[in-house]
Amino acid sequence: MITFEHQLNLIQFLIPPVCFGVLFSGFLYYIYMSYIYKSQLYASVAFLVLFGLIFVGSEIMILSFGSWMKKIEISLRFHQIEQLSGLYFLFALPYTLFHLLQLNRKWQAINKSIAITGLIFSVIVTIFAYIRPDTFISLTEHKATWLINEGDYGRGQEGVLYYIRDLLIGICLIYCITCFIIEIIRSRNIGYHIYPAVGLLLAFAGAVIDSVHVHTGVFYDFFQDYYFSRFTVCATIALLFFIFSVTKKFILSSKELEEAHKTISLSEEKYRFLVEGTNDCVFSMDKNLNLLRANKAVFKQLNVRSDNINNVNFYDLLSLDKDDTDMTYQVVKERMEFLSNKGKAVDFKAFFKSKGTMEPREYNVKIEKINIGGGNEILVKASNIPEDTIMKYIEREEAKLKIGNYLITADEISSRLVMNLPKYLDKKYVNNIKLGLREIIVNAIEHGNLDISFDEKTKSIEQGKYIQFLLSRQKEPSMRKKRIAIDYFLEKDHVSYTIKDQGNGFNHKKISRIIHESVDRDMLEHGRGLRMAYNIFDEIRFNRKGNQITLVKYFK
Repeated sequence: MITFEHQLNLIQFLIPPVCFGVLFSGFLYYIYMSYIYKSQLYASVAFLVLFGLIFVGSEIMILSFGSWMKKIEISLRFHQIEQLSGLYFLFALPYTLFHLLQLNRKWQAINKSIAITGLIFSVIVTIFAYIRPDTFISLTEHKATWLINEGDYGRGQEGVLYYIRDLLIGICLIYCITCFIIEIIRSRNIGYHIYPAVGLLLAFAGAVIDSVHVHTGVFYDFFQDYYFSRFTVCATIALLFFIFSVTKKFILSSKELEEAHKTISLSEEKYRFLVEGTNDCVFSMDKNLNLLRANKAVFKQLNVRSDNINNVNFYDLLSLDKDDTDMTYQVVKERMEFLSNKGKAVDFKAFFKSKGTMEPREYNVKIEKINIGGGNEILVKASNIPEDTIMKYIEREEAKLKIGNYLITADEISSRLVMNLPKYLDKKYVNNIKLGLREIIVNAIEHGNLDISFDEKTKSIEQGKYIQFLLSRQKEPSMRKKRIAIDYFLEKDHVSYTIKDQGNGFNHKKISRIIHESVDRDMLEHGRGLRMAYNIFDEIRFNRKGNQITLVKYFK
């Protein structure tokens, strides 16, 4: 029967399980948080708490197998694991610090170097701990007090690397405490930084008290009559303070985000352009339409890399041929010129290049000018087009519409005219019909109401001045009042569109014959809209004058 000067008491035995339970709850919480929010800060806290869990869990095993059950071999192994887990705080503490504090670039580099050095040292000591155990925690020699304190029964003698580790952990704790104090002074706000600073001070104090006890046999604190690991308790408190600090930061961030949402709806002056956690693609641009910043949805959905965002232009995101013959390019350019000249927000629909090899996706786009910190920027919000919930109930639909002579209107109307077709046709065919309608409506605007000849359009495109030429025609008094009339009819077996302009018409029989017989390049360019319509629709009819066309598509 072994007798000890200091028996294992209930407090000493219960403290580690209580600490383990508290830390385990925090660990699970931050694993969940890091998964939900994809945050490196939350992941780093979970990583830090994990080493604390291993440390405290190993202490439970030492007291159970060594002090209680007297199975020294198992206890020695857990003592080795315990102290190795403490070793990795040299990496985990500065790593968490990097994500928790707003470090400048120079400070980031220093902190990164400290974290990497701590990791390398930890790996080296781990290797030595298994190759040469006596240099760290001996598996053959017992701790000097193993027969004096029952709580030390089953613990190995510490080696030179153990003491070096303790010294480095002490330096690391002082460094981290200093960083928090500097941050508090710099920001002039105690905020959530005070809690980990106090926790680390307690951990440092606990380590010092335990170290002094090893050499003097006395605990210099308020609990001199109780034998337990002060560092275990103080390290747990420090980790809890880290958890509390980051949780408080999360709550404050949530409140700030909520206030930002309110501010967005009340004032463009305080408009917050970057909204994380939304599926809408939100990004800002400079006056040359080069991207400045973007939220996560942009990198997830669009063909943009986070490390290359500043080399991307708005037109690079769109699925189009960047020349004046592309209809989408014309619409977007017209809208951007309106935004530039009028300063008013613009809306339109456009296809964006998707991430990877996925097909282009259509978005509702809203663009407006904002002022942030005294500087002017352009804010873009691209939202997924919601599905029409009543589409499945529609059996018959008809409408009579009249529109002005703007290309953006042609784009919006063509989107509306195919809104309920997905019930009957594949998405690919619906998109083709939309493109065909848009080309025909644009033809009616350009060559009908605005009386722009093919030669005039070709010449202005070659000069790169087509949009300016188009805008000047739209402003002419004789053209301003002209309208495009559209009759739309949808039934279960077909859809038809009749589009009529107020122009002089054209020789549709001649043009149709040439389109069917000729592959002339100029004819392909000039008759592109009509040629597209012949390829998409099942029936095409003109009135005698040539200023009205009826397009019919049957659902097979």
